[in-house]
Amino acid sequence: MAKKQDSFSVSTVFLGVYEILMVIALIFSFKDLLTSSAKGDYFLTVVEIIAGILIGYLPVWIAKRLNIELPQQLFILYVVFLFGSIYLGTLRHFYRLPLWDKMLHLVSSSLEVCLGLAIFGFLLTPEVQAKVSRAFVTLYAFCFSAFCGVLWEFYEFTCDSFGMNLQRYMAHGQPKVGRAALMDTMTDLIADVIGALIFCLYLYFKFKKDPGSLKNFFFHKSTSEQE
Repeated sequence: MAKKQDSFSVSTVFLGVYEILMVIALIFSFKDLLTSSAKGDYFLTVVEIIAGILIGYLPVWIAKRLNIELPQQLFILYVVFLFGSIYLGTLRHFYRLPLWDKMLHLVSSSLEVCLGLAIFGFLLTPEVQAKVSRAFVTLYAFCFSAFCGVLWEFYEFTCDSFGMNLQRYMAHGQPKVGRAALMDTMTDLIADVIGALIFCLYLYFKFKKDPGSLKNFFFHKSTSEQE
């Protein structure tokens, strides 16, 4: 029980720090919106920050609506990903760093592994959960994460059909040629697979040593009313 409380405290701190930084960024961006002549750019930034603040609380809202408890590992990775992609990546321009996007793919693939495990636990009965091989569970989580990475590239490809450049297939307005046009997409997928593989290997040995720890990654019915 103590471990659960510690994990809850960590996830709460992560979310609190993220939301405080986002609110501070919102205040300064709103000030710039009122005083700057380039209001269009700052208006978009304000909208992005507000969306980022709301997205941070989205899992909490869903959990309350469905009366379930969020796996702490899933929630912590979710907040870390938001912090890296929205606050650091977009607002602090960390996406200018060459490998920042790839690092976020490593984080998101681990997040998707946790999401796959949470869905696994939610769909199956405790009896079935106990009988399933831990090796199969981690293999399933790896495949789930890799599939999510493919779906994300489908999303980017679709957006690029409307004039965007999410897959970095253009440079200075000119389409790249040959392998260069595929480089961003393929390295994203490779980063997804590497991140999922490393995290799943860690989980496999963790579950092998302590089979009961698998349940910590599942969605559970909320016990707040009972307490």
